[in-house]
Amino acid sequence: MDIRAIKLTNKDRDHLGNDPFEVLADVIPALDFDYMSKPENGECVIDLGISASPEADEPMVGLWNLTQVDASFAKAATNTPRLFNVGTLADYGAVSAEYPIDRASVIHMRYCMAYNLIFEIVRGNIQFPENPDAHAANGTFHASINQIINLYRDAKQSSYSVRDELRASVQTVKALLPIAKEKMSAYVNAKTVIWIPSRIYLDFWIRCIQELKFLQSRVAKQRPSNACNLTLLNMHLIKCIVTNPREDSFTRFVLQDLNFQPSSQHFGIFFIPTLHCQTLAVYQMEQDDDPVIQHVTSTRGKRKQRQKDPSEDPRRTEEYPLGTHPSWHEITDILDTNPTLIINTPSNLQFSQSPNGQIHHIQLLCKWTHNYICTINPIFLTEPENYPQPETWQDILNFWTINQIQDTFHAPAFQPHKSHWKDSNLSFLP
Repeated sequence: MDIRAIKLTNKDRDHLGNDPFEVLADVIPALDFDYMSKPENGECVIDLGISASPEADEPMVGLWNLTQVDASFAKAATNTPRLFNVGTLADYGAVSAEYPIDRASVIHMRYCMAYNLIFEIVRGNIQFPENPDAHAANGTFHASINQIINLYRDAKQSSYSVRDELRASVQTVKALLPIAKEKMSAYVNAKTVIWIPSRIYLDFWIRCIQELKFLQSRVAKQRPSNACNLTLLNMHLIKCIVTNPREDSFTRFVLQDLNFQPSSQHFGIFFIPTLHCQTLAVYQMEQDDDPVIQHVTSTRGKRKQRQKDPSEDPRRTEEYPLGTHPSWHEITDILDTNPTLIINTPSNLQFSQSPNGQIHHIQLLCKWTHNYICTINPIFLTEPENYPQPETWQDILNFWTINQIQDTFHAPAFQPHKSHWKDSNLSFLP
């Protein structure tokens, strides 16, 4: 018999000293734990998990130090542990290992694991975009990535602790319970955990995801010769931030070519230092061949519902590029992927012809535009050393266009007014 997902039913939340076995017997009265704990009736193994959180003035995130935890697993004489890195951080993440059969039969311990509860942010809440969607950087891709970003933003007000878990016999767990909290406290205080304010930790990864999203959008737009391989790398890096992905053979070849593991170990985190900012070429990354192109661009498994092509709408005109009755989803999708399709700057815009105030108004708008840009952190500018300085009315009109904003800032996002509206159908007919 195997019983899963019952850990919350007998959790000692308030450290009141309740015997977890008594709580478990009350929750599941059908089980006779006295009978199950006797060796002559067979061995019953259960998981004992203990979480640790710091007493801090702000929400914190805990990460296990892999070097320290791996050393403790070695002292426990486990089999070779499996390491699960957080993001591409070389020395932080989770560790799991089984005990050798001969040792497990003596100490009645089967398995141990130390992991970070940060994974609870996205547990069961996300679905990564498929390779074709990422390659095209379409609305599905942007929606999936934005979902991850929103989950991380919402999580900055919460703390995420670390947990140590042991799978052992009932008798072994009963023997460990009286000293478990004391041992866990000493273990955590032995420099095995690093604590980071949630806002700092999550903002860091949000920025990384945004930059990878921006890079993938450029890949879809420029279509370099390594577009498919670069797509696989970008998606792997995004997945690494929130989970521990199993890479396919094509992704594995890309990581090997870039010395992924040695580079991560050397710098503590993975970088792409050889990425050319203009051409998007990556040193040591091969050009796409037919197999990888087929792997990235083809849709496998369940047949996707074909997305509606705006050109098939007979009401589509130059004035209404999405037709006269686009859905709210179509509007938000096109603003996220190709805003210039529906937002254009008329060439016949005229400023007020007031002879006395026109020059003053233009100067005021020029100064306001320049001062507004100067309040923005230069890391968000494509050319940090060159802040735009409009001097004429034409400069102002040109600056506030979609194309100019995309050229001036890294990964700008455009949203419609009332972007929080859901399932709305709008009509643009007069």
